[in-house]
Amino acid sequence: MDQPPCIVAVAAHAADMEFSAGAALRKHVRDGWTAHIIQLTLGEKGHPRLSPVEYGEQKRSEAEAAARVLGATPHFLPYHDGELRVTEEGATAIAHLLRKLRPSVVVAHWRESIHSDHTAAYHLTRSALFMASNPHFGLEGRPPLPWARLYYADNWEDAEGFRPFVYTDITEVMGEWERAFRCFAIGRGEGGFPYWDWYQARTRLHGIALGVGHAQAFAIEESQQRQVRDRL
Repeated sequence: MDQPPCIVAVAAHAADMEFSAGAALRKHVRDGWTAHIIQLTLGEKGHPRLSPVEYGEQKRSEAEAAARVLGATPHFLPYHDGELRVTEEGATAIAHLLRKLRPSVVVAHWRESIHSDHTAAYHLTRSALFMASNPHFGLEGRPPLPWARLYYADNWEDAEGFRPFVYTDITEVMGEWERAFRCFAIGRGEGGFPYWDWYQARTRLHGIALGVGHAQAFAIEESQQRQVRDRL
């Protein structure tokens, strides 16, 4: 029996992909795909009063709740907020999951960011995709992954050089996305930064450009931005 198509988002911190790509994930789930979010860290050092252990437990619970709303499966890797580095170990851990999950679409962070964890996540994801698709990496004997389409999410911290290229209409899933968004305390405005206001406004602007209600936008590598047509 054929497996349903799969989409995987690789997040530097819990909440990153739920905020920047959560609606797109939910839309794919509605269309019969399986969706997964790989959380490289919990973002556990982001609270002014709670300890990293306390806030990490909170963020994990929030991520699990948001994933249930989106219909996605979360995967938690054991790395630490603010300490994410581009290592063979990290890339291999992601590659193992990619071979296991076998996505046809991967969503990652853009390469330019004000947060070093996001930049590291970009490079780790690209390295992992190479390893997962290359038959010369053993990775527990699982077969190589057919090359997946790679997209970069529209994250407010990753704005430098980010150029939207692919848009998806998320109007029909806005309610579910907002519920998933607000599973996080920071998504409810408790951290000081108005995350929902920024992302909701961003998707509305993209929607206006498309002539729809709301849209999430994604970048691709410049080298892939080509079209071949017999006639213009």
